[in-house]
Amino acid sequence: MAAVAPFELTTRSRHLAIDERGIGLRATWRLEQGFVNLSLWRHDVCVETFRLTPAEASGLVAFLVEGLARAVPPAAVVAPAPPAGGYRLRLAEALEAMATKLRH
Repeated sequence: MAAVAPFELTTRSRHLAIDERGIGLRATWRLEQGFVNLSLWRHDVCVETFRLTPAEASGLVAFLVEGLARAVPPAAVVAPAPPAGGYRLRLAEALEAMATKLRH
């Protein structure tokens, strides 16, 4: 297996999101230069860019994740049902014990 250089990407290096107005936000890794580039696009024209170091990008991602964690309601915790065989066996034993007491 080949050694991976610092900041080398093994996955995609660009992400594009377009809002309801048609304005695009593109994030492009430029790790060979030491930053991630955020750019705003109107149609096919880049109108603004902003550079983040990997540490700054990490802080932005942490901020977004924390906000998403608060925005999404927690999943309901459902207790697992007891195994059918064990439950039925215990129920049958309890019923048999009650029947024995009633007979005596």
